[in-house]
Amino acid sequence: MKNKADRNEKYLAIVIVISVLILGIYKIFYEKDDIVEEKIDTQTISVVKDSSKFYTVSSCVSKYISYLSSGETNNLLILLSNDYKQKNLINSSNIYNYISTIDNSSTFTPKKIFKQRISKNIYKYYVSGYIQEEMIEVDSIKKDFYVIVILDEKNMTFEIEPYDGNMFN
Repeated sequence: MKNKADRNEKYLAIVIVISVLILGIYKIFYEKDDIVEEKIDTQTISVVKDSSKFYTVSSCVSKYISYLSSGETNNLLILLSNDYKQKNLINSSNIYNYISTIDNSSTFTPKKIFKQRISKNIYKYYVSGYIQEEMIEVDSIKKDFYVIVILDEKNMTFEIEPYDGNMFN
């Protein structure tokens, strides 16, 4: 009787080993182990609450404003999004027809930022804030300022698009 029980245990062990091998072979050859593509919701727009993202995006806008106030046309052309430049046929001779100018040195203060996911690593940020001209003898003037920042988090690059601010009004 003991031999029969030992034999049954051996058969059970062999069946389990064969089952595991068959299952492993099936997984290797027949199941797709492709990366599941993440479903991206490009319609949802939400308020940015993460302080590091808020600071990152406002720093991008500050860089843009510094180029605006210093009149650095080539750097502005680099910062403007390719889509915006192509849509409006923007070049160095007509760039100021499509973007606002700032006469004096100014600082940017963000008030509210919304984000929209465009693709896996790219987000579009709608920024509302104000610019304040730095004046010594006169009270500085605060002016509402709206812009879109397109941030590629994988490549750590950004682009700017002027914006009319209709989302914030």
